[in-house]
Amino acid sequence: MKRLNAVTLLSLCVMIFTLPFSKSLVEIFFIIALVSWVLRRALSYKPGVPLITLFKPVSAPLNLPLCLFALLGFLSVLTSVSITLSLKGFFFKLLEGILIYFIIVETVNDRKKLNLVLVVMSLTILLLCADGIFQHRIGQDFIRHYPVCGHRIHASFSNPNGFGCWLAVMLPLVFSLGMIKHKNFPQKIIRFLIWGLICAAAFCLLMTYSRGAWMGAAIGLFFIGILKKNRFLIIAVPIMIVLPFIVPASNIKERLFSIIAFNSSGRVILWHEALAVIKDFPIFGCGLNTYSIIAPSYKFTADGGTYPHNSYLQMTAELGIVGLVAFAWIIFRLFKTSLESIKMIKDGFYSNVLMGLSAGMLAFLVHSFFDVNFYALQLATLMWFIMGLIIAVQKIALRADDIIETSK
Repeated sequence: MKRLNAVTLLSLCVMIFTLPFSKSLVEIFFIIALVSWVLRRALSYKPGVPLITLFKPVSAPLNLPLCLFALLGFLSVLTSVSITLSLKGFFFKLLEGILIYFIIVETVNDRKKLNLVLVVMSLTILLLCADGIFQHRIGQDFIRHYPVCGHRIHASFSNPNGFGCWLAVMLPLVFSLGMIKHKNFPQKIIRFLIWGLICAAAFCLLMTYSRGAWMGAAIGLFFIGILKKNRFLIIAVPIMIVLPFIVPASNIKERLFSIIAFNSSGRVILWHEALAVIKDFPIFGCGLNTYSIIAPSYKFTADGGTYPHNSYLQMTAELGIVGLVAFAWIIFRLFKTSLESIKMIKDGFYSNVLMGLSAGMLAFLVHSFFDVNFYALQLATLMWFIMGLIIAVQKIALRADDIIETSK
């Protein structure tokens, strides 16, 4: 059982490390993690105990809303315009993501394991930032040999918005790690390395020219500033947002001004098309994973893509209003428990990590207003992974505080 637990943890670490540059490795190591997790659960079976309890998830704040969300996803299959596509979406997208969440919550259950995951994530950030800077300077990245997209970098991701979203999630986490006071390490060296990583991530984020990612990262950092009561962040973030508007002409300034003229963009047309789908399928939606086949019938123009570039509109179109409400309940519970735990946790390490992860999740949700992150394999996997890690940190930290109080 210990060996299977180690295999599960290492598979999750490899999965998150390879996520930015290999979809196939993400799937392979998810399967390895799932199989080892199932085998470990099976070995814990005791005769006489109902089999259904064998795979009962560990107690966590999101269990009920997640189960409801999964149930609604399954019900959408029954009312779908394409049962085949919806079954595929349910088992290979929705259920896979929820399983990633549950496996993370159960597997990452002590500080040593959490540290390993954070180290792996930090190494991934270092690799991807180096790749992004290399792409900016040379014209192609060194992992997948992708050429730069005009003046926008995207490293090993297929597009700049994907890389921007990933960076918007990681930047607040790294920033929060930089605010931790390290007891057992040379503090100046650790902080120098972390702040170097922060600068590299910020530069790469800027060079993606992803407006949604900029907005998400800014809100995430402002969120940390509010929680930490950090005047520097509270003042600096709004200044950073306003500054590019008043500097001389540049690509960055043009991208920012395009946010103001957003009403005339093609993305808004796609949103109106999604709303037309929702109008015809308001309660339970057209079915999980079916937006791509039903959207062409609702096109206002010949131009534009198949997807609405808004995760919430696509979710409502596919799962209906009830599906969106269930997902909103998950997010509400996630942040409610996080904010409560941050106030309760006494250890500065855990509180900072939890703040960084929560801020990164907030950045992801903001960016999802402008892209279909929930339905992209790499970014959807990242979302469920971060959600699981947020709950795992809470459970580890609160249990550690209980042990300290008991020993006193």
